[in-house]
Amino acid sequence: LRPSHVELHLVLCIAENAVGPRAFRPDDVVTPLSGRTVEINNTDAEGRLVLADGVAYASGTLGCDDVIDVATLTGAQMIATGRNFAGVLSDDEAMERACVVAGRASGDLAHALPYAPEFFTKEFGSKIADMKNSVKDRTNAQSSCAGQFIANHLD
Repeated sequence: LRPSHVELHLVLCIAENAVGPRAFRPDDVVTPLSGRTVEINNTDAEGRLVLADGVAYASGTLGCDDVIDVATLTGAQMIATGRNFAGVLSDDEAMERACVVAGRASGDLAHALPYAPEFFTKEFGSKIADMKNSVKDRTNAQSSCAGQFIANHLD
């Protein structure tokens, strides 16, 4: 049922959020699959580290042309788009438009979020790693920033 020129991969990025002696602590530095080091400044933003590994695997190891990350990622998305719309963050306007149109057609409504790496990348600045795992300014488009964190790990 799929065109012969389409190769589709599903990468599940799942983890158990549990407390233990090997749990992340503030100021820890970890190195995900992308090789870009991450300073932990928010232990409640651990899911995005798993997603970072997933997109790095999809774009690097699998060599995918397009990576679509379907995730809750942050509660801030509901503040940005409300309870009835998914947030869409894309570096490709045609893909963004296709997601919004598909949402309207299916009843799973979606709304585009700002994609502006020039504004959001700096939110993750760190003196001891390539980036932090959470934003400096919680009032600066948190959903877009969270998506930018994930995009920082694409190859």
